[in-house]
Amino acid sequence: MGKMEVMSPDHLELLRSSAFESEHAQLYDSSYMQHEAAALALESDIENSLASISPDGNSDEHRRIARTQIFIHRERQKALRPHLESGSGVEDGEGRECVFVPAPMHWGANGDLDEESGSLSSVHNLLTWQASYSPLSYTPMYDELPSPDIPYYSMLDPTQPPITYHLHRTREWTTSGCRKYIYSAREYSDKYSLYMLETSHRGDNQVNAAEFYRVAEFPTPCISIILSGIDKRDSNAAYKSRCIHLRGPFATPIKEYPDRQQKIPWSPRRFTYGGRRFVWKPGDPHDDVMPETLYEFQNDWAKPGSRTGKRLDDAKERPLVWGEKKRKGKVESYTIHFAGGVDQVFREMLLASQMVRQVCLFTAME
Repeated sequence: MGKMEVMSPDHLELLRSSAFESEHAQLYDSSYMQHEAAALALESDIENSLASISPDGNSDEHRRIARTQIFIHRERQKALRPHLESGSGVEDGEGRECVFVPAPMHWGANGDLDEESGSLSSVHNLLTWQASYSPLSYTPMYDELPSPDIPYYSMLDPTQPPITYHLHRTREWTTSGCRKYIYSAREYSDKYSLYMLETSHRGDNQVNAAEFYRVAEFPTPCISIILSGIDKRDSNAAYKSRCIHLRGPFATPIKEYPDRQQKIPWSPRRFTYGGRRFVWKPGDPHDDVMPETLYEFQNDWAKPGSRTGKRLDDAKERPLVWGEKKRKGKVESYTIHFAGGVDQVFREMLLASQMVRQVCLFTAME
C-alpha cells in the first residue's frame, strides 16, 4: 500500500474544521469519515516530518500538536460511533445524547455575542465595545439592558440542567527541560474532552501564562491567560492569591482581582462581567485545589477591624459555579458544575479561570 499524499496545511485545516462542523449539523456519517481522513492525514504529516530537513517541519512541538489532534479526532469517532445507525437527531437508538464539541465563534453556530441573543456575554460585548470604540456617550441599547438589581440566576432558564465538566491533568517533559501541564475538561459522562488548558513550568519559576483551547480549534487558543507574579518565592508561593487576566473575544480582558494580593488562599477574587459583579469564594476551606464557588454580588466593604485587606459583601445565596472532588484509589480528580443557562462564552471564561488556578497549585504538589 502506497504512502498517503501529503496534504497542504490549508487543506488539512479545512478538513479538520469540516469534521467538527458536520457534528453540529448532525451529519454523523460524514463527520465520522472526515475525522478518519483528518487523522490519517495527520499521521502522514508526522511520518513526513521525521524525514524533513526543515527545522520548522521537523520539530518535536510540531509532532506533539499533530499527535494531540489525532487523539482528538479518534476520540470524536468513538463519541459518534453509537449515532451512525440512528440517522439524524441528537440521540442514538438507545436514547444516549451526542455531546458536541463547543462551537467556535467563526462558525456562526454560537450566537452568544449577538445582541439579539440576550446573553450576559452579548451585554459584556456591547459594554466593552462602547467603552473602547463607541463615539457616543451611551449605547442606544443600553437603556434596554436588564437591571443589575435583578439577580443574574433569576434570569437563567430554569428548565436547563447544570453543565458538568470532569477535570483531568497530565504532565510531560519538553526538550527544553520544562514541565508542560495539560489539563482537560471532559463532558458529563467523563469520556470525551471538550476543552484543554496548557502551560509550562520550570523549576522554581512561576506559572505566569496559559492557553485555553476548544478541542475543535487546537492549537489555536480561544482564551489567553496572564497571571500576576509573586514577589517572594517560598514553599507556599503557589497557594498565594494572584490577579488573573483572561483575554478572549472582547476588546479588553476580564480581570480578576483578589481582595488580598499574595495571601493564602486565592479567594475571594472579584471581577465585573456584563455590568454585573461576581466573586469567587473558597469551595472547601480544607482543600485549596477544590474548584471555587462563584456568586453574584452588588456591594462589598472593608471588614471591620481587618488589617490585612479582608472584605465582606452581599453575595447572593445561590451559587452559579461549584465543584466537588472525586477519588479513585489514590488518584484525585475534580468536577465543576455551572448553573444551567449560563452562556458558552461566559462559561468558558469561568472554566479557564478555575483550570489555570488549579494548575498553579498542582506545581507545588508534584
